[in-house]
Amino acid sequence: MSKKVFLKRSVYCRQSSTLQGHIKLKAELNRTFAKLMNPRMNAGLVMLHTLLAPLKGKPIEPGDVRQAVDDIVKEREVSKQSITNVARRLEESNIIERTKGYSVNYGYLISMLLHTMMELTKRMNDLEDEILSLKDQLSPSA
Repeated sequence: MSKKVFLKRSVYCRQSSTLQGHIKLKAELNRTFAKLMNPRMNAGLVMLHTLLAPLKGKPIEPGDVRQAVDDIVKEREVSKQSITNVARRLEESNIIERTKGYSVNYGYLISMLLHTMMELTKRMNDLEDEILSLKDQLSPSA
C-alpha cells in the first residue's frame, strides 16, 4: 500500500472514529435531556439546582477586572464607573457576586444554561412534531 493511500485511509479512519464519537455523544445527550425533561424529574431538577448553587468562582479584584477588560478592548480604557455599572447589572442577574471583589456564580450560570438547553430541546421537539404533522397533511394519500 502506498504512503498516500495509507494516509488517506488513516485520515478517513480518524474522521470516522470522530464522527462515531459525536454520534454517541449526541445520543447520550438526547437520553440525558429526555430524562431531565420527564415531568417526574422536577424534584431531581430542584436537587440539581441546589447542588450547583454553591459553586462560585474565586473573587477577583475590581482593578484586575478593569485591566483585563482594557487589555481586551485595547482602543480605549474602560472607566471604573462602566465596570461598576456592568458588575451591578450582572449581580442583579445573579450571575456574579460582589463581596470581596467579583466572583462568578458558576452554579447559577450552569443551572440557567441547563434550563435554557432543556427549553430549546423541548421547542425543537415540538417543531419537529409540527413539521412531521404538516408533511403528513401535505403528502398525497396513497
